[in-house]
Amino acid sequence: MLGYAACDVMNKITPAAMHDPKEIIARANALSVEFGTPIAPGFEALVFKASRGIEDIYELTKVRKDGSRFPAIVSVTALRDERARVIGYLLIGTDNSARKRAEEALTAASAAQSAIIRQLNEDLEERVKERTSQLESANHELEAFSYSVSHDLRTPLRAIDGFSQVVLDRFGPQLPDDGRRYLGTIRAGAQKMGALIDDLLTFARLNRQALSKRPFDSVKLVREILDELGYPWPERHVQIRFGELPQSIGDRALLKQVWLNLLSNALKYTCKREDAVLEIGCTKVRGADAFFVRDNGIGFDMRFADKLFGVFQRFHRAEDFEGTGVGLAIVQRIINRHGGRVWAEAAVGKGAVFYFTLSEEPQS
Repeated sequence: MLGYAACDVMNKITPAAMHDPKEIIARANALSVEFGTPIAPGFEALVFKASRGIEDIYELTKVRKDGSRFPAIVSVTALRDERARVIGYLLIGTDNSARKRAEEALTAASAAQSAIIRQLNEDLEERVKERTSQLESANHELEAFSYSVSHDLRTPLRAIDGFSQVVLDRFGPQLPDDGRRYLGTIRAGAQKMGALIDDLLTFARLNRQALSKRPFDSVKLVREILDELGYPWPERHVQIRFGELPQSIGDRALLKQVWLNLLSNALKYTCKREDAVLEIGCTKVRGADAFFVRDNGIGFDMRFADKLFGVFQRFHRAEDFEGTGVGLAIVQRIINRHGGRVWAEAAVGKGAVFYFTLSEEPQS
């Protein structure tokens, strides 16, 4: 393995000379530190642990007679007499070249794999950035288009509604009943389209409007909205159950729209109840404050809950309940911009409850 004949070695070359001298020095220094005693960088460094009765297996570079080198695993055993005195050492060196080559190949393969993965990740990040930029651009263009179209439609719709009213006021008595009914239908359609456009404009503005997050009194805000909605509604029997509401941190103007839409829906979908009940409160969900509006109205089928917050999604006929199908989409966009989430639970004929959080972080 080393190329030496017995006559080349006997009383001429020590085992230390058959190893890389730099590694022998490094081993001697390491053992000196480990055992707190000076160890010479020679044969002593090779056998020191074995002389102390410690099993010793280590790696060194061996040097052949022709000067070539190869990695080896060295096992050292102290030979002792019947009185346990050291009488010699058995040093067995095993060629470790194959294992080293395998390790190097594995390391190279691992490095290559890491480089490939790193490149793939970089490419993926770049594609995500590009797609995100494209999506943001498309969204901005879509919002601008929606805003422009909606804004441009308002003027002719007002004209249709206004001139229809003028015809009714000036020429109503001269028109047949069908004519008056047709004009009424035209006005109702124009007004409904106007309300839809207003909601679309509100929806389009939400991403443009900067958030102004500040702490505010939730109870005061909800009572303000109830007053604007005309509470206590003498023509209906509606019971309001008001639970405790913690202080909110968010954009008060936008969150007023959230509460207004949810409370308006609760009133709308309980209109056929003789004794309507609306419950307003807050609970903890995963440690976060979850505000809610619960009603005992007609409810809806939870199988379609994933469509609930989409634009123009309606679960009930327009003839039964007025609306544009944009209100809950507005609610979701506002809540998403605050970093929270909104969801609903319901059963057909048993009412519904809408929850929203302003943050997914646990709150004290």
